[in-house]
Parts: sequence; C-alpha cells; structure tokens
Amino acid sequence: MSIKGKSTTLVVHGEEHSAGTVILFLSYSVLVACIYKIIISKTLKNKLPIPFTVAVLLLGFIVGIVGTQMKNIHNNFLAGEIELSEIDPYLIYYIFLPLLIFDSAFNGHFHIVKKQLLPAIVLAGPGVLMTTVIIAITGVYIFPYNWSWLVGLLFGSILSATDTVAVVALLHDSGASNSLLSLIDSESLLNDGSAFVTFLILNNIIVGGEYNAKRIVTDIIKYSFGMY
Repeated sequence: MSIKGKSTTLVVHGEEHSAGTVILFLSYSVLVACIYKIIISKTLKNKLPIPFTVAVLLLGFIVGIVGTQMKNIHNNFLAGEIELSEIDPYLIYYIFLPLLIFDSAFNGHFHIVKKQLLPAIVLAGPGVLMTTVIIAITGVYIFPYNWSWLVGLLFGSILSATDTVAVVALLHDSGASNSLLSLIDSESLLNDGSAFVTFLILNNIIVGGEYNAKRIVTDIIKYSFGMY
C-alpha cells in the first residue's frame, strides 16, 4: 500500500509540475508579446515594417526551434514549450474555435453585416470550394507525394478556411475600412462550417469507397444540421 501511495503521489506531483511549466511558458510568451507590441506601437511604428502577427509567428518559430534543439537541457521554460508542442490538437480546436466564433459574432456591427451577408455567403460557399480546388491542384501537380485527386481535395478542404485573427489584425494595422473587416468576419463565421462539411464528405468518400450524388446531398444536409 505504501508503494502504491508513493507512486500515486509521484504521478500527482508530475502532473502538477507539467501544469506549472506550461503556465510558466505561456506567461513568459504573453509577456514577450506584450512588450514587443508596446515597442512596435510606441517606438518602431514607422521604422520597422513588420506586422505584429508576423513578428509573433517568427518569435514562435524561434522558440520552437530552440526548444526542439535543447530537449536534453532541464529548464522549466523549455519543458513548458515541449509540453505544449505535444498537446492534443483536438484540445486546441475545442478551446480556441468557440472563442474565435464568439469574437467575430460579438464584434460584428449588424447594420454593416446585413449589407455584407450575400457576399459573405458567396465567399463561404463557392469561394471555399474554389480555394479547395486550387489547393488540390497545387497538391497534386506540385507536391512530390503522388496524391490522388480525392486526397488533394481533402488537403484543400483543410486549408481552405481563412485565419481571420491574423487577417483582421493585419487589416487593422493597415487602416482598412469597417466594411471590409465586417465582410471578412462574416465570411469567417460561415466558411469554417462549409470547409468542415466538405472535409467530412471527402473523408467519407476516401474511407468508405463508393459514393453517389444522392448520398452526397444527403450528407451535406445532415452535416449542415450537425447530425454527424
């Protein structure tokens, strides 16, 4: 019993240590991003033509490279980076996607959104499908993986949805109009769903084999109402 109790205690302490290193890494990351934002907005606004989101991306690349090259060094900051790099992708999806959707819906201006609704639907429907096909062409003819068209379209459906956080931040920095920002936000509320439905249908075709037009239409209706 004593051995079992000790092992349980060790496991609990290990989990607490992992949580502490992750919190430490996130705290330092937010602090560095805030300091850089202050420096960019106050000092280097007109001297360094690098958007804030691009700079944060580059900093993330640097930290990731350093963390992977220094895994044998026992450091709480690097341990937190390694813990985050091994996190379940579904956890990131369930944490951040609701926040992004809420942010776009909460900050949308109704009198502007209602004027942009039709263009947003066109961009989120045919626009996503067009982007999926363009990415599929790139994957089939340029990437050296010998993908089939179905695999290329599946890859295109994954990348067809726009990253509105980065795009809107860049447009804010460049002084874009509210109508353009509202159009992108409105389209982003819709394109995630259309890209996800496209992905599910293509995935079913690849995994399940035979498919016909009737089943595709049925799946589109079913997935659009969340019945999957």
